[in-house]
Amino acid sequence: MYDIPETAQLYADSRHGVYIPQHFAESVRRELVSGVSSEDWAILESGPEHEHYWDAWHDVEMNAILTDESGEQWRLYQDGDLWIVPANA
Repeated sequence: MYDIPETAQLYADSRHGVYIPQHFAESVRRELVSGVSSEDWAILESGPEHEHYWDAWHDVEMNAILTDESGEQWRLYQDGDLWIVPANA
């Protein structure tokens, strides 16, 4: 089990259920995200009915790096809720 650092920020709570990946794709400021292919974005936007939805989400969780306006980098962590955690944590 991963200990969520105190500096983590909740991105989406578990009430979104299987739609968390789709919600992320539709709501994140993509100009702040690197490491995600345009194909994965399109699959996630399609929703959980797409046959490659969970594979795309796995790739995004493992590879996405969000860089905020101050240059701090964040990664994704999902354990029911979706968190962004400092990349150096």
